Amino acid sequence: MEARKVGTYGIAGITLAALIVSGLYLSGLQFPGFATKKGNLVVLLTDAPVDIDHLNITIDSLSVKLRNESWIPLPFLNDQNEVYFDLLALYNVTMELSDAKIPVGNYTKLRMTVKTANATLANNETLDLTVPPGHIDVIIKFEIESDDVTVVLVDMQADWVAISKSNHLRPVLKASVA
Repeated sequence: MEARKVGTYGIAGITLAALIVSGLYLSGLQFPGFATKKGNLVVLLTDAPVDIDHLNITIDSLSVKLRNESWIPLPFLNDQNEVYFDLLALYNVTMELSDAKIPVGNYTKLRMTVKTANATLANNETLDLTVPPGHIDVIIKFEIESDDVTVVLVDMQADWVAISKSNHLRPVLKASVA
């Protein structure tokens, strides 16, 4: 009976210790001597032409997914809370969205949360667009290495058929790693 109590208390103690260590790790708390190595990630955005005059988009969050772990938020340049742009003005032009130090590792996705979107047609009619489910995921695998710079270029092209029939913005995305 006494051995059973000792075993139960031992398992409870180990579980509690694991929960505390996990909580500290997930909180991002850094201890001297245990600093996480970080590399640099630069995210660029561009576009190819479509049959509308303007495609205005406001992105209010940007994040990347570390393989088998949670999403890591990326800050916009110049401490902006959101980024507003006309996607069509980015034809053969790149716009830098973020340049951030993030933990070393293998990443599997980039996510842009779209706050607002609208399209201006050739007849000056403006359509408010929705982005189901409110964000755009870019499936791309890349690795961040210590003290190295990784550049991800996302080519976002508007899907005119989806815009004209349903007022949904469903862009075609191509991403590459430099």
